[in-house]
Amino acid sequence: MARPTLLSLSTRAGRALSPSVLRAVTQRALEGLHVCLCLHRVAPQRRPTDWQPALTIHPDELDGAVELLLAARPGAGWLTLSFDDGYADAVAFIAARAPRWPRVRFSCFVCPQKTLRRAGYRWDLVERALVRGVPRADALHLLDAPVDLSRENEREDLRALGEDDDFRLATVEEVRALQRLPNVTVGNHSNVHLRATGLADDVVRAEYQESCDDFTRLFGPLREAAFPFGTPRAEFDARHVAMWREVGDFFLWSTEGRPFRPEERLPRAVLPRHPVDGRLAAQELVAWVAARAVKFRVRGTEFQY
Repeated sequence: MARPTLLSLSTRAGRALSPSVLRAVTQRALEGLHVCLCLHRVAPQRRPTDWQPALTIHPDELDGAVELLLAARPGAGWLTLSFDDGYADAVAFIAARAPRWPRVRFSCFVCPQKTLRRAGYRWDLVERALVRGVPRADALHLLDAPVDLSRENEREDLRALGEDDDFRLATVEEVRALQRLPNVTVGNHSNVHLRATGLADDVVRAEYQESCDDFTRLFGPLREAAFPFGTPRAEFDARHVAMWREVGDFFLWSTEGRPFRPEERLPRAVLPRHPVDGRLAAQELVAWVAARAVKFRVRGTEFQY
């Protein structure tokens, strides 16, 4: 029998505990810590053809999780909701919720060139291929096709996705509207969304520099960036941190799944985010965040940048 994981144990606890007990446990676990949740898409219904269902969360479950977290931990600025990739549904959620929760920070990480050119993502091409009946193994090869930085976001198949109802990206104007909200920051997620460890250093360096230049032209000074594919060591390493830092002084966000202490939020820091499984119910998600906080208190972090 397989050993239960921290996720399975914590979600089981989230289902079993009463809201008041869960709130008390979460308050104790998160005391003195900051939390950033990494999300992608928000929708009341998942597409039946979605091959990555964990990347979409129901708005009611996210609302419930945030309300539980805020009830457990009063105060402002300790909780951040971050959304990657610039999908229109996520941008609409931020626009609606940021005024409701002024104590919460919001970060929206967009691929500036994709936002401008309305060029979607390769993983959405995979979904389209699966719908057409392409075998899964063959469809997944679309993710690994050779990349030409200068042409990727000009591909007709990707540009057809930017306005597709299933995969619509927010417009430049919709993203700029978020910047007018006092508790929202728009950040850079690179132009092409590449996994750094699979590419030559000169390609990664060019991607970071060009995307930061594009971001600044579209959205103004850059204050935050998030690694596309952000697992330390597996998807980026210290070399890639140094490449970002060659470009400018801004926070970097990974997907190292832990909370962090306020003193870690230093200029040029690499901060962790919890990748959220959108299939979790609100109490399960909160229990999982609390469990990760307990683990962090016991073990600390093993990653140094």
